[in-house]
Amino acid sequence: MTIRTRWPRAFLSRAEKTSIEEAIAAAELETSGEIRVMVSRAVKGDPLDAAKERFSRLKMQDTRERNGVLILVAVASRRFAILGDEGIHRFVGQEGWEHIRDGMAERFRSDDFGGGLTYAVAEVAKVLKEHFPWQSDDVNELPNRIVEE
Repeated sequence: MTIRTRWPRAFLSRAEKTSIEEAIAAAELETSGEIRVMVSRAVKGDPLDAAKERFSRLKMQDTRERNGVLILVAVASRRFAILGDEGIHRFVGQEGWEHIRDGMAERFRSDDFGGGLTYAVAEVAKVLKEHFPWQSDDVNELPNRIVEE
């Protein structure tokens, strides 16, 4: 897999960022769940541990139904992970997140980083919609924009 750059802000084109953020917004119209995408320069060690730390820092555990999902990509270290809060994780399990992660990896191997992230958002949305459909009192609890660090 060829990484375009080591810097998160240049990892995705403006069009790719817009597409991913629009996919998040569209997904959240059908579920009470929350999806965040974070592009980081690097992580040390296990990317899942890094995702847990960032999940907490972004206060994703504060959603009403504990159904937030973080998709983390570390550009320079060429690692990524998907982490779901306890409300959604109980339905998906680690195998479910790994299945989505593997679909991302397939697209990343073809240098389709925007497509890989859009795919992951769509797959996470399907799971969230199944277990946490949109309710009339839903509010957007977390921003839809990509976090770059």
